Amino acid sequence: MSIIKKLHKMVPTSGKVLAFFIPLVLWGLWWAYSGMGYMFSTTEWPEISSPVRTEIVEVKAHPAFNNPDASDSSKEELENLKGRVLVLAIVSRLEAELADGWTPQYLFVNPKSHFDNAVNRKLGVLTATTLLQKFFSTTMAKYGSMDPENPWMQEARERDFTYGPRTWGFFERSSSSAYDDGVANVHKYADKLIGMKVAGKQKKDTRAIVNIKASEIYEMLTFILSKNFIDVPLGWLSAPGDSLTGSELDDRVYFAQGMTLVLRDVITVLQELYPEKITNVDKGGTQNLEEAMAAMNKICTFNPAVVLRGKEDSMFADHRGKMARYMFTVRERLLDVSETIRR
Repeated sequence: MSIIKKLHKMVPTSGKVLAFFIPLVLWGLWWAYSGMGYMFSTTEWPEISSPVRTEIVEVKAHPAFNNPDASDSSKEELENLKGRVLVLAIVSRLEAELADGWTPQYLFVNPKSHFDNAVNRKLGVLTATTLLQKFFSTTMAKYGSMDPENPWMQEARERDFTYGPRTWGFFERSSSSAYDDGVANVHKYADKLIGMKVAGKQKKDTRAIVNIKASEIYEMLTFILSKNFIDVPLGWLSAPGDSLTGSELDDRVYFAQGMTLVLRDVITVLQELYPEKITNVDKGGTQNLEEAMAAMNKICTFNPAVVLRGKEDSMFADHRGKMARYMFTVRERLLDVSETIRR
């Protein structure tokens, strides 16, 4: 008789049952504890990302800010600081979502992978981040179309942020590791802008430049208002909903919220640090921007207990339609702002 069979006979049936059920019970307790904790985590964001707010305050304290008599070197330093804050605002929300745990890549055994609001909010954040980072890298991080991209920004755009969001990694990088690398590359560019020492492997071309004029801000707003950006969540929210399941309704609402979290940070930086380029009081630019920000704040604090599909004369709320109306307001108000800049 083999040793395994002898041991099997020595262990009573009750011991075998316990050996099977104890790990199962412990896993169930962990699943419940982890899931409940995540269920009650933050789901509303009435304010922009705190790191972005801190950076804005520091830039406004610069001697050249709103000072036409400042020296040329001081003004150039200020422009680099403002560009740094803008590019960091693009990745700030993704950093927070990664620190919270990249739930889209979690396997089904992890309870955090089952919360549609968190998973789809993160996917919306990722979508907005990658689109805006690409725009910044190819438009604002160089003097003209003939200039090469900054190598760190290019690596983030071409290699790190192109990773599939659900890749959990085994023989290759996980998606969270890839996005961490992408954020780190953006930080290298941002640090180089203000002459900080950049840690890690050096690229052949370590130049870091920023070129943000009124025309570039107009181009950014035009891109945000295009079918490649804001029409993505609007299309999801406006599609016929009769055939959508409750889970799909959740998906679309919180995906739109994720994209708006990133957009709000970016628009706030433009509003606070480039007021002379983005608004014109006589033409209503300031009022339109405030209305757009108010609508984005409503989206970022939108958190119904259950996403309902009320329609026509239903007594229930139509949460997807309500979110779509907020998004439509954002688009129309930002369109008016862009027209103000163009004129």
